[in-house]
Amino acid sequence: MFTSREHKPVNKNYFNYLWKAALESIGLIEALNDKPVGRGRLWEQCRDKMMHSLRHLFASEALSAGVDIYTLADLLGHEDPAFTLRRYVHRVAGSLKKARAAISFRYRTAA
Repeated sequence: MFTSREHKPVNKNYFNYLWKAALESIGLIEALNDKPVGRGRLWEQCRDKMMHSLRHLFASEALSAGVDIYTLADLLGHEDPAFTLRRYVHRVAGSLKKARAAISFRYRTAA
């Protein structure tokens, strides 16, 4: 999702480091010391706000938009779609309504 100027994937640790500085600047997390960013600044624990959380968000949004589990597994780099189901899939708001509509449309009798 995020690439460098060379169009290579950004290292997750580097991303998280930049992300923490951004989260601090908008008041979502606090620094644990007064050192400047890039010179040893430390932040409070915030795993629920890091890149891995964006991965979960991406997976949930993709499923909500109708991406099938096999395609999603490929996008996430998983060999086994069952792993994707176990690890990333959570109930998506409105899923039951979407399922009913899809089934109803598929089995509606032609007039």
